Amino acid sequence: MRVRIILFTIFLLKVCLTSVASTDQTMPIIAYWGVPEQHTSEEAFRTFSECGFTVSLFPYSSLLALTEACRQAHKFGVKIIGNCPEQTKSHHQVTQRLSREEGFFGYLIQDEPDAIQIRQQQKQIEKIRQRDDKHLFYMNLFPYYNPKWLKPSLKTDTYTEYLRIASSTSCQQLSFDYYPITTNGIRATWYYNLEMIRKESIRSSKPFWGFVLCTPHNVPYDKGNYYPQPTLASLRLQIYSNLAYGAQAIQYFTYWTPDSGEFHFHDGPIGQNGKKTRTYRLVQTMNQELRTVAKLFYNSRVTSVHHLGTLAEGTTRQNTMPTNIRSLKIEGRQGAIISQIEKEKHRYLIIVNKSHQATLTIKIKSSNDIPKFITKQLTEKPMSTTYTVPKGDLIIFKLD
Repeated sequence: MRVRIILFTIFLLKVCLTSVASTDQTMPIIAYWGVPEQHTSEEAFRTFSECGFTVSLFPYSSLLALTEACRQAHKFGVKIIGNCPEQTKSHHQVTQRLSREEGFFGYLIQDEPDAIQIRQQQKQIEKIRQRDDKHLFYMNLFPYYNPKWLKPSLKTDTYTEYLRIASSTSCQQLSFDYYPITTNGIRATWYYNLEMIRKESIRSSKPFWGFVLCTPHNVPYDKGNYYPQPTLASLRLQIYSNLAYGAQAIQYFTYWTPDSGEFHFHDGPIGQNGKKTRTYRLVQTMNQELRTVAKLFYNSRVTSVHHLGTLAEGTTRQNTMPTNIRSLKIEGRQGAIISQIEKEKHRYLIIVNKSHQATLTIKIKSSNDIPKFITKQLTEKPMSTTYTVPKGDLIIFKLD
């Protein structure tokens, strides 16, 4: 009997370790404004899962509603980032309930807090963390759109200071939302924001999470400008730029289309009526692609990020050749991100086409037969000397 108990215990440990290892290799694909509380159901989370999402983020009106969402989501391998009024009133009750829910991913603290609010929210986080230190705490930070907005919006003199304050909290990651593609073109400070986020991520040893916009709406404070209907190319550009800089989770704004109001939200993957829109299939296709490619980027280490072609504010030119590469040239007006990453003792070269409107030509020669071309299915092939990179897309080479 004792031998059976020991063998059964070993079996359970193996199952647990396998489960943990599996989870650690899966990059979260998060829907900000995921399945709304009033639509919590098996069918809604089945549709959500089929779109390729793994985490639904939504604020709930009660602990009961949040718990029910966790249970419905768990049936389809989905987890919940959420909050409820009890979170600030009864930490013991909330943590006691949620710490046991397999479908619970983390505590939603606040979206776009200023520096003063971040410090205030840290007090709440610590109260929760004393009772539950197994789940994450989520705050999403302001982007760096315009230096004129810094002081009134962020309550700091510099964006770097704002990031430092955020990284000093007990939040396990740095999350920020930046929507670069508008009808007036690509925002000028996008890559500068990525540079600053990456720098603070390295300094603080906290991973950063990036955003992709898939719901068209008005651009706040910029009359006449608009966030347009997404294309596969615009989704790729946003996602692969984030990954090239080291993002360890991809978040979509939004999944369910919010009430329009002054922003005129429309055509999120799920409309306000709960029906699939033309964007649903587009995001589903992107997520199918992402879930495979992300295996290379998740838990990898970005060793350098430079650019070729057009240089945006804060970026630097790629002036040296990667390991085992003799020459590298590009043909394309917008240029490319040149990122090098390390994963499982191998080095990889990632090249992202910075245009969502035109293809990019790459001419590359290796110094020997060691480098390989890596497909999006992560299979190796012999290198060619010329590649055409589709709009907003990426190309991958294994260097050694």
